[in-house]
Amino acid sequence: MKLLYILLAFLIGVLVPFQAIVNSRLANFIQSNITAAFISFSGGFLIFLTIVMLSPAPFPTWSKLSSLPPYVYIGGIIGSVFVLSAIILVPKLGSTGFVGLVVAGQLCISLILDHFGFLGLPVNPVGMARIFGAILLACGATLILNY
Repeated sequence: MKLLYILLAFLIGVLVPFQAIVNSRLANFIQSNITAAFISFSGGFLIFLTIVMLSPAPFPTWSKLSSLPPYVYIGGIIGSVFVLSAIILVPKLGSTGFVGLVVAGQLCISLILDHFGFLGLPVNPVGMARIFGAILLACGATLILNY
């Protein structure tokens, strides 16, 4: 079963450069980074609205939603920053450079979050092998950007 999750994560990773490139091209066509990000999120919103409407799971009440800790809503803001940043940076860094740096950043912060069990994650201590892997990835991103 874990292999299925690994393959799905890999396939999602394959989609990230396409998302960044398509959104950058959209921005180029319409001459607006912000509007391109808005259009991108509008498409995602419509897909998820449809899924929620068709889902048998009950939608949480407004009372429930308003009682949640505020930090749980940050995910959408982070997604917005990511999409807009990709639109701006992919033409400047290239798809490989952008994705390499994104993955390097994700890996570095993920090591810290796992090590301390951030927001209830299982604690997964950082060891030398994991640090070495992060260093190799950072070196790879540097090589990609410079050569």
